[in-house]
Amino acid sequence: MAAFFEEFAALEPSVRHEIADSLLAPILNAHDARPSNYYSIWMLSVFSRDGSWDHAESLVRIFRETSSDAIRRYAALALAASGTRAQAVAIKEYLRGGSSLCRTAMLLATAKLGKDERKHLKNSLRLGDSLEKLCMTEQI
Repeated sequence: MAAFFEEFAALEPSVRHEIADSLLAPILNAHDARPSNYYSIWMLSVFSRDGSWDHAESLVRIFRETSSDAIRRYAALALAASGTRAQAVAIKEYLRGGSSLCRTAMLLATAKLGKDERKHLKNSLRLGDSLEKLCMTEQI
């Protein structure tokens, strides 16, 4: 699915924006029936592979509102590709919870923080997992 949408890289930004809205709509507007985790992961992987799809605010909303660790992980990976410092700050508070893989994705998204902020974050988390340490070390 993601490979199909990668072919849209040459589209005008307004058209890409419209397509991105359509891809995220089922996840964001899940009042009655939530889409499957597979759909959500597939769509979020599109955003994680190419930051030009943007929609960082929608990705933060998905990250915050989901109860699925897998969806939260892919939302964090998408934010690592397209998010800003503001979105990194928004997800930073979730770093103390979640699976190791989800925490790793969140740590990658915090690369948008300033160098001193990341250094302080690294010291305050007392990381035990070697992959998490690597994610923080590579980006400081």
